[in-house]
Amino acid sequence: MSEPGTADARGMLPVASGRTVVACLWRMLAGRRAALCGIGALFLVEASLALVFPLVIGDLVDTVIAADGSGVPGSFWWQVALLAATAMGAGGVAWVAVRALARLVEAVLAELRERYVGTALDLPRATIETAGTGDVVTRASDDIGQVSGTLPGVLPRLIVAILTMTMVAGALAVLDPWFLAGFALTFPLYALTVRWYLRTAPAVYVADRTAESARGHDVLGTLTQLPTVTAHRLERRQLDRIKAATWQTVRWAMRARIVQNRLFGYRNVAEALGLLAVLGIGVRLALTGETTTGEVTAVALLYLRTVAPIAELLFLMDELQSAFASLARIIGVTTIRPDAEEGAGGTAGGAAVGGPAVELSGVQFAYRAGRPVLSDIHTRIEHGTTLAVVGPTGSGKSTLAALVAGVHDPTAGDVVRRVDPRRIVTVTQETHVFSGTVRDNLTLGAPGATDDQVAGALQRVGADHIVGLLPDGLDTQVGDGGHAITAAQAQHLALARLALADPLLVVLDEATAEADTADTAVLDRATATVTAGRAALVIAHRLSQARAADRIIVLDDGRLVETGAHDDLVAAGGRYAALWAAWDTGRQ
Repeated sequence: MSEPGTADARGMLPVASGRTVVACLWRMLAGRRAALCGIGALFLVEASLALVFPLVIGDLVDTVIAADGSGVPGSFWWQVALLAATAMGAGGVAWVAVRALARLVEAVLAELRERYVGTALDLPRATIETAGTGDVVTRASDDIGQVSGTLPGVLPRLIVAILTMTMVAGALAVLDPWFLAGFALTFPLYALTVRWYLRTAPAVYVADRTAESARGHDVLGTLTQLPTVTAHRLERRQLDRIKAATWQTVRWAMRARIVQNRLFGYRNVAEALGLLAVLGIGVRLALTGETTTGEVTAVALLYLRTVAPIAELLFLMDELQSAFASLARIIGVTTIRPDAEEGAGGTAGGAAVGGPAVELSGVQFAYRAGRPVLSDIHTRIEHGTTLAVVGPTGSGKSTLAALVAGVHDPTAGDVVRRVDPRRIVTVTQETHVFSGTVRDNLTLGAPGATDDQVAGALQRVGADHIVGLLPDGLDTQVGDGGHAITAAQAQHLALARLALADPLLVVLDEATAEADTADTAVLDRATATVTAGRAALVIAHRLSQARAADRIIVLDDGRLVETGAHDDLVAAGGRYAALWAAWDTGRQ
């Protein structure tokens, strides 16, 4: 398993060690430990009451034998009444204990779920992209579902099983130490079974859950990028990848089932040998007059009471291993340290005083070692100015935007940001519309914004007419299953959301690329509004945006080849001038 706080070699999110899982759960029980002790006491009472049942039945057998057909003795009905009272008492105490434990477990799981989601939302985008959204989603859905579906039902059975075995062992020792010796003969068999299982099962279950994550990543990636897959005729390749991932999941699932079957086989052998040993000892003691038939009956019933708990323990071990593997994957994310996610390049945020808002010095970046995407980039973004980035497709523009925004850290060189990282806002071409109301979408970056502030932001960017056309205004449901809005409208609302968030540094990565001719001027004005008075980096989809910027840099094959104002670059007759001439001619 990965150490907590670091990703594994494949780039997957970390899996916590067993010690880390236990330590985390123990910390989460702070303030709940007194309640846990009270619940344990209730289970102890329930186990003690359940122990009375076989002992009373043993006395009943001796009573019947002693009567020898002479009629029903008076003690018989008292024994029957005791059985009934014991059964009802044990059932009532068990109901209270199980209910209390379930509430405690659900509270802990709710806190764990909140921690996971909170940590996942704070992860750098580079970490998410490296691990894959499938891994994140699978942990949030399948793993959390596995834990919440297992622990509330399993823990009561586990506690009852352990207490029952302990109490039965004590009762057998009191009746006759030889009975305990016969019972103890099964312990080595169970110990060997458990030892084999604990050495085999954890790795199988972790691999099983990891295979499910990989499959989820492939399926989710294919579905979310379906237009691209279709456009490039990648259907067969993606289907092959999904098929391979699915079969890998099936293989690990089958290995898990094989481990289960072997576990249950070993259990059955141990149970049969234990019962034979206890009955053999009981018969011998009864024949020599050292015990009664009723006591032998009680001992047999006591032993049989351990069969179910032992089977429960072994069976629950199987479920607990699966749940523990899921817990390790969930807690592995909650223990991620922010400094563990930083790259090799130096990056400062909000610590430096004076100077430009963002300064890049000798920056290099590579997604894969030996294949640089950006090389030797030196540039800066002054406070209150806009820097536009232009260049051909694949020149590294979006990568530069990601470095400025803090999504990636440089492979070499330094990116120094003299703004609070929480006040950096990025808007990309792929504007996402969240399921909820328009108001919910607009206030994501400013949760406390009033309707007047929302209306003001919409008006400043010229998007108030969009809300006016919606059936319920700001209360219109959008996103999955809601009112459909166009891509240009989504981008316009994203700019309004940016204005409402009031950032210090704005990064626009072709944020208005979806605009058609009719929307171009409107979105360009909105862009000018949200960048005015702020430090801004604009990846220019249209060169009209570059012309409006204070300064322009031109990238080609990952290198900065030109920099300057629009008029100066056009007059220089270089690459920007050629791009401008081609764009201007096409526009005309």
